[in-house]
Amino acid sequence: MKTSIAVLTAGAAIAAVGVAQLVQKDRQHKQTIDATLSRIQIEWLSRASSDPLEAKFWAPKGVEPEQYQQMLSGNRSFCQLSLRYRLGLVSRRQLALYGDKLMAADACRAYWERFGSYREAEAESRVERQFTQAMKDAYLRATTVTA
Repeated sequence: MKTSIAVLTAGAAIAAVGVAQLVQKDRQHKQTIDATLSRIQIEWLSRASSDPLEAKFWAPKGVEPEQYQQMLSGNRSFCQLSLRYRLGLVSRRQLALYGDKLMAADACRAYWERFGSYREAEAESRVERQFTQAMKDAYLRATTVTA
């Protein structure tokens, strides 16, 4: 009886380790995909923010291509910070600090003013919502005049 309990316990432990490895592997795979897609987006933002023809093609109605290039540059900064946060490389405290630093730049504030509500609507995961809220808070701190 004691041997069978030991065998069952060992089997359960091995199964638990196997499940943990599968969960970790799945998480790493998702992070790799996320990082790859973010890299593609950041590369496009870099190209579009430096290419007037690309910016002219993609600029929303009512936004001059030059202004849109600046907004895309700001968006690139948000995307880079967002990726670092999603990968766990930036703490919530650091996120607020970096958000304030980004919002000190005209391009970032202009981007957030125009597209911040879209990013809020787009954010689905808890981490994405935390990031978006932190940037919204930083925007409000940067644009609110205190007496």
